[in-house]
Amino acid sequence: MADLSHLEVDVRSVAGVRPAFDPVINGARVRAIDGSSKEARLAVAMLPPAAQRGDVLRLPSRYAFSPAGTGEKGQGVEVGPGSNTGQKSVAKDQGAIIDFLTIVFPFAAAEDVRCTKLDLLLYRIFGFRGEVVVGAIREKQWNFYPLSAVLVDREGELVGRVGMGGNKETICISLSGAGCKWVTRWEQVYRQLGVLRAKISRVDVAHDDYDGRHLDVHTLRERAAAGDFGEGGCPPRHRFISDEGHGTGCTLYVGGKGHKELCVYEKGKQMGLPSSPWVRAEVRLYGKHVEVPHDVVVNPAAYLRGAYSVLNSLIQGVCTRLKTIRKQVECSAEAAVAWLNRQAGPMLNVLREAFGHSWADFAEARVLRDGHPGRFRGIAKGEPLHRYVREELCLSAA
Repeated sequence: MADLSHLEVDVRSVAGVRPAFDPVINGARVRAIDGSSKEARLAVAMLPPAAQRGDVLRLPSRYAFSPAGTGEKGQGVEVGPGSNTGQKSVAKDQGAIIDFLTIVFPFAAAEDVRCTKLDLLLYRIFGFRGEVVVGAIREKQWNFYPLSAVLVDREGELVGRVGMGGNKETICISLSGAGCKWVTRWEQVYRQLGVLRAKISRVDVAHDDYDGRHLDVHTLRERAAAGDFGEGGCPPRHRFISDEGHGTGCTLYVGGKGHKELCVYEKGKQMGLPSSPWVRAEVRLYGKHVEVPHDVVVNPAAYLRGAYSVLNSLIQGVCTRLKTIRKQVECSAEAAVAWLNRQAGPMLNVLREAFGHSWADFAEARVLRDGHPGRFRGIAKGEPLHRYVREELCLSAA
C-alpha cells in the first residue's frame, strides 16, 4: 500500500491535457493527467508509481492530510513538533543561522539520481521525514513557474513553496525561516546541492545578539552615513526606519534587493517587548548576478562577517536555532502577559474577588478556550510551547 501522506497531487485544471486516470486517495478521486505538454508529464512524474498506475490508495486516518489551496495556510491533523524542533543544525560555526533559502536545480538532475517525487526530494535534500510536507500541485504561477505547491509543516504553518514545469525545465524549492528551523543537518543539504547541480538564488544568514551587547542599530546607522560600508568603493545606499520612540523597533537597511542587502533591526521590540535589547543582523545574498557558494549553508557566520567588514568584529557569541526560539518565546510571552495585564487584569481581579478560591474554576469554564495566540505562530506549538513559556516566565519572575 503506497503512502501518500506527504504528497497529494491535484492537477485536474491543467489546460489542454487529456485526462487519463483518476486514482482514489482516502475515498476522493484525484485527477491525474497524460498528454503532450511538458507540464503534464512533469506533474505525472511527481506522482508515486502506484498513483501513476491508477491504483486505489487509502491512508490511515492518523496520516490524513488535506492542505489548503495554494497561498493559504494548510490545515492538518494536530501534531506537535518532534524532538528535533529547534535543535542545532550541524555547521562549522554556530555564530549564525540560515533563515531563508531558495534553490533551483534542473529536473534532469533529479532524474539522474532517480528522485523525482517531491516528498523524496524533500527527504533527500533536507532530511524531512514528515516535518514538512508538500501540498497539492496546482496550475498556479509562482516565480514564473506554471505549476506550484505549498510546503506546510507538521504544525500546519505555511513554510515554503515549490515551483516546477518551466524556467528551462528546473525545480525551485523555497524555505522560509519557519521552514529552515526543521532542518537539522545542513551538511546533508550542502552535499545534495552539489549532487543536484543546484543554484542558490537567495539565502538569508542571521545573527542574533540576544543581549544587545555588540549590535546597535543607531551606531550602525551612523557608520552607514559615514560610508563605512563602502568596502573601498562607492558606499551602498542605506535607509533607516525609526519607531519614533514608540518602542516598536528601528530598522536599518544597507544595500538593495537582488544584490546584497544587510538588515539590522531590534528584533525583541518588533515582537512586542519594548524593553528587549535583542538585535538581529541579517544579510540576504542573491544569486541573480553572482554565484552564491553552497558552503554558505554550513558556514553561515563566515559569510555574514564577510559581507561587510564592519560586521567582522560585531558578530560574536553563539547563535543557534534553539536559543533563538527560546528568545522568541520569551519576548512573545512577556508581551502577551503585559497585554493581558493591561486589557483583562482588572476584570480578572473582579472575578477573583467575586468567586474567591473558585474564581479559577469559573475562568476555566467561561473564559479559557483552545488554541494559541497568533504571536506564537511559526515559533512553537503544543507541549514545547507550554514548556518554553513556563521556563522563560519563571526565569523572568525569579
